[in-house]
Amino acid sequence: MSVSRCGTWKVLLVAGWSCWCLGLLCGCDSGREAQPTKPGPTAARIVAGGSYQVPLLNNPSTLDPLYVQDDYGATIVSQVFSGLIRFSPELYVVPDLAATWSVDSGGTVYRFTLRPATFHDGRPVTATDVVFSLSRLFRADPEPFILPQLLKVEGAEAYRRGSADTVAGFEAADDKTFIVRLSEPYAPFLTALGMYQAKIVPRDLLLQDPRLFSRRPVGSGPFRFVRWDRDQAIHLAKFADYFAAPAKLDQVVFRIYPGGKADAVLADFLADRLDEMPVSGSVREELTGLPDLQWLHRPNLSILFYGFNCRHPLLKDVRVRTLLAAAIDRQALVQQVYGGQFEPAASILPPGMPGYQPQPAGFAAAVADRAAFQELTGLASGQSLALEIVSAVESAQSRAELEFIKQAWAPLGVRVDPKFIPDWGRFETYLAAPTLQVYRYVWFADIPDPDNVLGPLFGSRAAANFMRYEDPEVDAGLRQALKLTDAVPRAEMYRRLEQRILTAAPLAPLFYLTSDRVYKPLVRGVQLGALGFAYSTLAEVYWVHPEDQ
Repeated sequence: MSVSRCGTWKVLLVAGWSCWCLGLLCGCDSGREAQPTKPGPTAARIVAGGSYQVPLLNNPSTLDPLYVQDDYGATIVSQVFSGLIRFSPELYVVPDLAATWSVDSGGTVYRFTLRPATFHDGRPVTATDVVFSLSRLFRADPEPFILPQLLKVEGAEAYRRGSADTVAGFEAADDKTFIVRLSEPYAPFLTALGMYQAKIVPRDLLLQDPRLFSRRPVGSGPFRFVRWDRDQAIHLAKFADYFAAPAKLDQVVFRIYPGGKADAVLADFLADRLDEMPVSGSVREELTGLPDLQWLHRPNLSILFYGFNCRHPLLKDVRVRTLLAAAIDRQALVQQVYGGQFEPAASILPPGMPGYQPQPAGFAAAVADRAAFQELTGLASGQSLALEIVSAVESAQSRAELEFIKQAWAPLGVRVDPKFIPDWGRFETYLAAPTLQVYRYVWFADIPDPDNVLGPLFGSRAAANFMRYEDPEVDAGLRQALKLTDAVPRAEMYRRLEQRILTAAPLAPLFYLTSDRVYKPLVRGVQLGALGFAYSTLAEVYWVHPEDQ
């Protein structure tokens, strides 16, 4: 996965808080109750320093923020680098390297004032480093996820094509002042600067040896890189000159488990070689009942859904799709297949996203009307309709989920034929074929902005619109929403668009995914937001005295 509550773009952001108050719009939890804490009558005594051990389920492909495309690299980048802004656990946009910023009344000129900060090698962070870091995004190959959010910058396309030597809309007015000019107002721009690919790198050092930098990065974050022992561990140490409060831990060791060896992770956690770990499936059952462990359960900005090919002869009637979507008991699905781990979905925008509404008007109540379905599909009495559901994941849980859908649609006279394509490239090729009927899909927001969900999935020409959903009014509304600068009407616009989409039933939303992790008894200060562990910093994590747990 960027909206202003100020009603105007002439905003000066000071005192560490942004007027782009994402969290206030979405009604999400503050997250404090989700942090591993053990309150008592007296304050726990902090144990200074120490080493913290975290599992990393694979080697990163790179540690250069520009080219990171996996959670493994993003996790390290979040500790080592800083950006102009960052997201709080509540999804507020808050200052990072930028102490303050202002936006002109037209919504096209941003002026960022940098705080005094240094890179891990002692170089000062300057506006020239910012211009260099963000300009790199336009010529990266492969294209970074953040790129579409930056194309409104003046001169972006010319620089991208190579017809200009600089990005006209980026200016380093002096060492501590960075100015951006957009060709037109674009609400998600500021939020996009919180993505890990927009982290700021030292220009001169990176240009000396870009390949070496990808393996031995230098940032300005709370932890500095020490070494990477491939297939073994990545070692980080506290950066004493961090511009904010220095990290409470002395070092963090990310122990690498190539291929995501869940059994090895669990064994090391139980043997005190890890201080936290992700939890899912059978791991939860094995840990349940162990004394004093701390559990964290936090919604992600994501949704799992079944998409319908709206152009397929069997599914082109909205009433057929509505009956299929409505026949699924999401609460029962989550309980029976996933043990209640996830939250059933009655909307498209997930909890924590601006514009989220728990029960949109366009969402149909659960019903399985066989007579109506047979009439719409022309089925004779006793006949059944075969529908293929394709999935990129073949696991015990995905099979159990598909079996649940099979049972849910059976009363309508539908026979489900599952198809598994575990290769992602082949899977997406299959989704583009006209023979596609129904597909299982998960969407993770890259930034906490509703356009990052509704735009890529439901725009008529959007790359991820495998539903072939087309609505000129939705397209126009998506374009208009990007230009709105006031928080409340912008959120309301996305709510109306979501209701219109749900009424057309191009998909059956099933549930929102979550981050689930478990921590050792003495761990405190964990901050895990709705963007997941990869966006979380360990700067606030610390130990408490064993007698105070």
